[in-house]
Amino acid sequence: MSVDLGGELRWWGLAASDTWARHRVLAILFLIALVTLGWLQPVAIALGVVALVWLITGLVRRYRRGLTLDDHALQRRRDTYVNWLAGAWPELMFRLGCSVQMTNGPRVAPSFVGYSWDRHSLWMTVSLPLGMTREQLSIKADAIAESIGARRVTIGTSEEGVSARVAFTDPLEEPFTIEPADVVDLRAVPLGLTEAGALWTMRLGPQTLVAGSSGSGKASLVWGLILGLAPAIKTGLVQVHGIDLKSAMELGMGTELLTRFAHTPETAVQLLEEAVVAMQARALVLSGSTRQHVASIESPHVVVLIDEMAALTAYQADRDLMRRANNAIALLCSQGRAVGYTVFACLQDPRKETLPARGLFTQTIGLRLRDAMETSMVLGEGMREKGALCHHIPPTMPGVGFVVPDDGSDPIRVRAAVVTDEMIRDAAHDSAAPVQIPVVVPQLAEASPASATRSRRTRRATKGEEE
Repeated sequence: MSVDLGGELRWWGLAASDTWARHRVLAILFLIALVTLGWLQPVAIALGVVALVWLITGLVRRYRRGLTLDDHALQRRRDTYVNWLAGAWPELMFRLGCSVQMTNGPRVAPSFVGYSWDRHSLWMTVSLPLGMTREQLSIKADAIAESIGARRVTIGTSEEGVSARVAFTDPLEEPFTIEPADVVDLRAVPLGLTEAGALWTMRLGPQTLVAGSSGSGKASLVWGLILGLAPAIKTGLVQVHGIDLKSAMELGMGTELLTRFAHTPETAVQLLEEAVVAMQARALVLSGSTRQHVASIESPHVVVLIDEMAALTAYQADRDLMRRANNAIALLCSQGRAVGYTVFACLQDPRKETLPARGLFTQTIGLRLRDAMETSMVLGEGMREKGALCHHIPPTMPGVGFVVPDDGSDPIRVRAAVVTDEMIRDAAHDSAAPVQIPVVVPQLAEASPASATRSRRTRRATKGEEE
């Protein structure tokens, strides 16, 4: 391993200078005593040796911990900033209109009562006056961030009360990848990072809807989920049934990871209806013995993954197929969770007309959306006031979005990890599903109801012409 000698010497020199700056008064007094008090020279020399040993030991300990030269300076800057913020906070609240009028008294603003730091952010604890809500403070989050020199301010809750996360850097700014894990925890499948820099994981179980405009990064979530489940797919603990009506452009690269795959409207509806039948059959088996399915090789967890679902639920030319698809999706979403059937669906247009079963998805992820109304459609009323602004995500940050957990708690800003074509091919080669079941559409002896209706109309028209 090569050593940067110049960098090492610079480190030690600056470290000694920093130590001198922090203890210069004691050092000057020691030098004066050493020069003027000759009879105390032996004592002074002994103390000097002790001090020198202490200094070297401290520097070595600090070096081994990997602390940077700026640690103490950073702490001083943080302390200075917090002192300034504590003093400026009341005035800032009044200027932004974040205050309430007390009965027969003055106006009262939220108070700054505590703080802590992590790697990226300052966490403030704020006490709200009687009559003021957290949502009222959240509305002013952007103005607060602009006023105090922060990248972003997020209002949330903590054990102490209302918290404000003041972020000075954005760990989601640059794209990143995640190394595939060798073992899968179905309660925490890794998908990316949270705004706090922590690993973002998703629990397999809640019916999940991902909404985002074209180019917002939905593919990263689709493949992130599949690759995160790859070890369980390989063993048969999880089955993924994929539907891709975009001529298999998205899922076609890794079909080896899919137990079932459909890329036409007819096969897609057949896959969904057979999943409903299998789900209901499993429910009968589990009835009376358990209320929650536990995945096993004999009874795997089934993920029904639908890419661009609107092509099936709204844009389908065959009305009968569209009706059957919507009915099957509604049944899977409403009955599948307890018996180990999860729907993970993506779409661009979140309107109710596009997806009638939208309300049955208990976990929603909003990527970049077109406007504030679509944000509310996807994440729910009140989430914009809590800081979830999907319509403010720039096109240069695909994969960034907000997730609302199925328990309805505060939205979390996240970014999905990048999944490359090479990663997909490697996973398809190394973790192929142990069995692949083709989707076969039975050939009906009779014409479909729509065809029969058209035939009757044709016969009536023909009869009329003959008359």
